[in-house]
Amino acid sequence: MVGVILSITTATVLSACGTTTAAQNSSGHKPYTIAFINGDNIDPYFLTAWHGAYVEAKKLGVKLIENAPASFDYEQQAPIIEDMIARHVNAIILSADSGTALQPELLQAHKAGIPVIIVNQTQADMNNTPYALSFISTSNTELSRYGAQAMHSLIGGSGTTAVINSTAGLTSDIHRGTGYYAWMKSHAPGIKVLPMQFDQDSRSKADAIATDLMKANPQLKGIFAVDSFTGQGVGVAIKAAGKAGQIKLVAIDAEPQEVTLMKQGIIQELIAQQPYHMGALAMQYAVDAITGHKSLIQRNVAPPPIIVTPKNLSHMGNVVYQAWHP
Repeated sequence: MVGVILSITTATVLSACGTTTAAQNSSGHKPYTIAFINGDNIDPYFLTAWHGAYVEAKKLGVKLIENAPASFDYEQQAPIIEDMIARHVNAIILSADSGTALQPELLQAHKAGIPVIIVNQTQADMNNTPYALSFISTSNTELSRYGAQAMHSLIGGSGTTAVINSTAGLTSDIHRGTGYYAWMKSHAPGIKVLPMQFDQDSRSKADAIATDLMKANPQLKGIFAVDSFTGQGVGVAIKAAGKAGQIKLVAIDAEPQEVTLMKQGIIQELIAQQPYHMGALAMQYAVDAITGHKSLIQRNVAPPPIIVTPKNLSHMGNVVYQAWHP
């Protein structure tokens, strides 16, 4: 992440007027209060998830409190969770950096009778914690499969490609990379994939890695970037080398900077997640939990990735991530 951001941002949504919703209390009490503890308040992925939750909260007549640390770090998220528990919120939506590390806080919420809905982490990532009702997250294996299929189509089923990954120790990133290799090995024997490299979530390092790859491999046909920062860094390198369109770039996510690179002809396909939908669904599940409708809640939900191309970009609406604040 770059820049200076607020450590905590709070949005309050007043009770909706009109027809009675599941969140409205028939006894006339105050509307339910749901906390959304986000990853941060600068990354459009997180902002878009917040937007989805915000809109759904307004529909349901819920008071929404959105808090986020300065950076996506479980050590900074933990005290926010504890604060929300102390404030006796009715439910918590958590974009968790680490389920394992946050187990003590999730246990506290469980003991306090506060249901927790997790976004941005799968049940496996959360070490099968029993302290959350649902896990809503894109399958990283699916993201890699979509990326491999897109690259296969773009380069005609043969040639040399590269994978630039983000963080070597992060399970989700590893799956995004290894899934690409596995699909190519099984379905595209004519495509060579160079050894995976890691940029440590740095645009400038992704730029440098891509620049070196292009110099060392003049036959290179495409690069698969596993997240937004990587896609942006690789895009800068391709543009500087004057190889836009010659070297195909497929990247995960659909953040504004990536969309700009697509409009410039540098990124050919984006593999978008659905953070807006995830935020909205998490809010609905939180209300279901509060109102005694837990049977409506699915334990694991994996919204499918969506391919964004220059041809369909103008029709993507909420699929493209937003730099949104209320």
